[in-house]
Amino acid sequence: MDDSLIWVGRVVNTQGIKGRVRISPSGEAAATFSQGTMVYLENRQGVKKSLTVHSSRPHRQFTILSFREVQRVEEAEELVGCSVYVAKESLKALPPNEFYWYQLFGLQVKTESGTFLGTLEEIMPTGSNDVFVVRRDGKEVLIPATDEVVVKVDLPARTMVIHPLEGLLPEDDL
Repeated sequence: MDDSLIWVGRVVNTQGIKGRVRISPSGEAAATFSQGTMVYLENRQGVKKSLTVHSSRPHRQFTILSFREVQRVEEAEELVGCSVYVAKESLKALPPNEFYWYQLFGLQVKTESGTFLGTLEEIMPTGSNDVFVVRRDGKEVLIPATDEVVVKVDLPARTMVIHPLEGLLPEDDL
């Protein structure tokens, strides 16, 4: 898919008999599925199609979606396994100091004292807060995505400054 589209999850199963699907969402998905939103699906063979969201609701750790173009479970079964994308411009504006995951990937992460820790390459959702996976030279540092640790995110400069709490970083990085 092109750069104007953001991956927001994967269709993992059907839901009921009326053509609804169950999406395992990424961190972006919570704010993306309002009625009328155009979503783009791509199957494992690279075949793409666009569908219009008719309804959306959370269900446990999943999102249940129905599409205007899909009415039967047989049609929904064809969507299982597809990656789900939305256009960046369809994402709702976030409050100040909140970011979509896609905006954070590739940020250069430094401590307040200027020590370069690496590049933010992955985000792991956990129950209480997300965890940023920062890598450099084959080493990995896990950074909790909390206000106490993340001091500043500068998207234009592509940097993140953190305040390392005691025990967060290996001793040689302090």
